[in-house]
Amino acid sequence: MAVEESSKRIEEAKKLSKDQPSKAEGVYKDILSKPPGSNDRAVRDFENALMSLGELYRDQKRTQDLADLITQTRDVLTSFARAKTAKLVRQLLDLFTSIPNTLETQISTTKSCIDWAVKQRQGFLRQNLEVRLVGLYMQKQAYYDALTLINNLLKELKRLDDKLVLVEVQLLESRVYHALGNVPKGRAALTSARTSAASVYCPPLLQAGLDMQSGQLHAEDSDFNTAFSYFIEAMEGYHSQDNPARATSALQYMLLCKIMLNSKDDVDQLMTSKNALKYAGKNLDAMKAVARAHSNRSLEEYEASLHNFRFELGSDRFIASHLRRLYDSMLEQNLIKVIEPFSRVEISHVAEMVGLDTAQVERKLSQMILDRVIIGVLDQGSGVLEIFEEVGKDEGFGAAVEAIGMLGGVVDGLYANQAGLLE
Repeated sequence: MAVEESSKRIEEAKKLSKDQPSKAEGVYKDILSKPPGSNDRAVRDFENALMSLGELYRDQKRTQDLADLITQTRDVLTSFARAKTAKLVRQLLDLFTSIPNTLETQISTTKSCIDWAVKQRQGFLRQNLEVRLVGLYMQKQAYYDALTLINNLLKELKRLDDKLVLVEVQLLESRVYHALGNVPKGRAALTSARTSAASVYCPPLLQAGLDMQSGQLHAEDSDFNTAFSYFIEAMEGYHSQDNPARATSALQYMLLCKIMLNSKDDVDQLMTSKNALKYAGKNLDAMKAVARAHSNRSLEEYEASLHNFRFELGSDRFIASHLRRLYDSMLEQNLIKVIEPFSRVEISHVAEMVGLDTAQVERKLSQMILDRVIIGVLDQGSGVLEIFEEVGKDEGFGAAVEAIGMLGGVVDGLYANQAGLLE
């Protein structure tokens, strides 16, 4: 009878959660204050009340209350089956993800749960929480903390031969090395992850993650055609698993590849595709603006796009990195086009022609001279760039060196003959 009453109270509390959240919270807390016992129905009600209270805190963005709920109720969960306990703890921690600016709270709560799992000797739960913590460290950009944790996990997982978790950790390792700029180690970790994935069933989301990382590493080598094919696979994987955020990112990367390849027609075709229409939004509008500016070879339009969509284009490290390369390439091409008719030109005039600050243009020109893209000198005293014509190699010098070499051989031969006669 009491069990049926608890079920009814939970249903009533769910109805009250929007209009009278304080009353609903009181009902949930009252149910959670009593031990669930061993009855299956009572355990289900306790689980339902726990998750409903967590969702209530999430909807009201009460971060600290949600963290306290996890730490206070996990001891009660020890009376449940281990698999159910692990599932509930993970689900409660997942509620943080939809609350903004909770990264530090997530890290501290996850660490606390890891310590608790160690005390309870729940190895499987501890491993899952440590994998989660690596992801949180990556969001915080604490890459060296993430690597330390990854190295410990890899040793343990290789010993236990837990292939699925091993694939996930190796993928995280590849992402960390990529973020640190160590592409060779990132590629090695990804190869290990793919090798491990070949011997076990890989869930679609994890497979999409492997494809996404493969595409990013190929793009770092400027192999944008191969990268594009991997991003297609990743987008289809995320789309099939109803993950719009990651699917949109994959679509952005596909557009980025076509922009880097200077394929305007392919960009237009992608923007009118079925998937682009489904995931339409500011992220895709940002890529469309960049593609238009790049197609028009307009630095002013390009900078306006970066400014207008600074959050959409700047929040993703991969996109931001490649857009910087694209900007440098466009600036270089524009400068070469402007200075081509001149042998001596004022830097201020060049800056005016490309619509940029004089100091910025001067820095770029000096870099181009050092890289031998242009042959000339900067006269900073008079603010002038002097350009020299590239002198072709004089074939006479090569012939002279060859003749001197042959004469040297003749002299050596004569010397050897005379030395033989003297003996």
